[in-house]
Amino acid sequence: MAYVYKKFTAQDKAIIPFTAHKQYNFNSSSAASNRITFFTSSYTSESISLYTSASAPYGADTKNVVKYNQLDHLFYRDYIIKYNSKKDKNNFLKERRDLYEKANILSIPSGLCGEELYKKSFYISASAYELIDDTYGNLIISGTNINDYPNDVQQNVFRLYPIKAFKDYDLSVYRDPGYAVVVTGQSIPFPSNPQITHTATSKQFYRQGTNNPDAPSTYSTSRNKYYFGSASVATNFPLNYDNTKDFEDSYFRHELEYTDVNFSKSTLGSTNHKFSQIDFNSTNKSTILCDTKEQFNFNLNQNFSISFYVKPSFALGTPNTTDKRYIIAKHGTQTNYSENVPVGNAQPSSGSKKPFIGSFPFEIYMISQSLYFARSDGKTTDTINGEITASGTAARTSHILCQVSGSVGGSQKMQIYFDGTKIAESTSTLSKQTKNPAGLWIGSRGPEATFGNSESGNEKYFHGSISNLNIWSTHYNQTQINNISESINASPYVGNIFYKHGFATITHPKYTTDILSGSNSINTLQFQGSHLIYEHEFQCHVLEHEFNNTQNKTTLKRNEALNTDKIESFATSSFFKPYVTTIGLYNDGYELLAIAKLAQPTRMSDETDTTFVVRWDT
Repeated sequence: MAYVYKKFTAQDKAIIPFTAHKQYNFNSSSAASNRITFFTSSYTSESISLYTSASAPYGADTKNVVKYNQLDHLFYRDYIIKYNSKKDKNNFLKERRDLYEKANILSIPSGLCGEELYKKSFYISASAYELIDDTYGNLIISGTNINDYPNDVQQNVFRLYPIKAFKDYDLSVYRDPGYAVVVTGQSIPFPSNPQITHTATSKQFYRQGTNNPDAPSTYSTSRNKYYFGSASVATNFPLNYDNTKDFEDSYFRHELEYTDVNFSKSTLGSTNHKFSQIDFNSTNKSTILCDTKEQFNFNLNQNFSISFYVKPSFALGTPNTTDKRYIIAKHGTQTNYSENVPVGNAQPSSGSKKPFIGSFPFEIYMISQSLYFARSDGKTTDTINGEITASGTAARTSHILCQVSGSVGGSQKMQIYFDGTKIAESTSTLSKQTKNPAGLWIGSRGPEATFGNSESGNEKYFHGSISNLNIWSTHYNQTQINNISESINASPYVGNIFYKHGFATITHPKYTTDILSGSNSINTLQFQGSHLIYEHEFQCHVLEHEFNNTQNKTTLKRNEALNTDKIESFATSSFFKPYVTTIGLYNDGYELLAIAKLAQPTRMSDETDTTFVVRWDT
């Protein structure tokens, strides 16, 4: 038995893991047969309970609202501030996750993608587009040069699209999903002061989709607002304390204060998916305030760009040729007194908001059909302008980019671009600093601003719509400006790919109609699945005196009389050397588990040891 079987030692065995990248190629038919599926999903403000059954009118969640909420919760919601809790993390500064009102989803089974989709292997042709991944979790149109777009989130010092504005289209329902407190007879701590309690008479209930009985006609940021229930409260404290804050969409998360604005669908995007816009009503004195921040307090010789889409409205009548309707301005009303006041400007008295007169890094406003871009060092004001609307009172949604460009310390240019075309330019004449302590105002120049008798009464609130507002701490060339204008959201990314979870999303509103949408799914899908494979290695050591006899039956001669087998004489010679063709691996019960076939017979030696290495993968 010792010459037939030999036991392995622990050192003879090894299991080595490695990753194999398997290439897959599918068309529309083969993708379906391999369980690759497509979904179109959307947000709704209605109660989620309506989408959990197959009953009418929604028929088993035909809008895939549940999938949308799952996608939002696990991958997108508060991505900037909750990055560590999100699934499938990649490069925080290079991956852009923006989830708008709708999303198209491509799901690949785990058996195909394995451990994860191999980065830079994803390719899909759909409709008129070919998409690839950029290794950072973004999907881009094949051939796109990322450097021809703004791609540094740290230079994007202010970004207000607003991405989540669709949640406030309908102000008659509660804004955010969550629980509302109603009365139960138990003491509940008051949120703003845990030492104080109020008595409630019911339990908590999920309020998404619940009508708000006190729905406002315009949206304003909550500032310590209180909402009372219908039941009496013993301590007269509110049942629900609302201290909601609003933030813009950049990585800096600057806090905003909305005053009497509305949100609606713009004309920008695809057929069935539009970007949101902010509607300003000059009668309501609609405005948005961001307290002064050093990131966009641009001084002399600093380059910067301001980009936005604007649709002025003249519903109140043809605008007076002298009326200024401010779109955005870091000027007018001071909100932060900790900032250094430029030389020659008096420090305002204490208070929450005070007029500020002096230098300013930028203000953009309209007079009649023309757009003006101005900045001042307190002594000199540079102003350029260009017409951005059609004749008469006609209005259209236009892309505007205003920038200061040029070498630092050298000659700088002020420029206005209208739908990607430069319409105004002038060389800066400023010589002193332009920074100031004023807040950033959108839709006005601040409610407390007064600007002298010569302009008194002409500073009007903006009337119209603004969307996709960006401020960058750099300037851009013509190619980049064209791409900013055409992409709408200043991004080359059309969606995301989640490598470890095996699915891709199309989130850019401009492309959700054309890519991965229903029957308009794919022509070709290619990717590599990263599969973890284990290599089993056994080293079969044969010493010089072992396994020198053959087991080939042709070497035996049968003695029928004695009922025994005798080795033929040719196999008994000292010159006889057997050849190895097959190696068998057995368990302790001598059951054959694996067979290894040699590529060619190997002759054994009685003078040297021989080692056979047997490997296989699982």
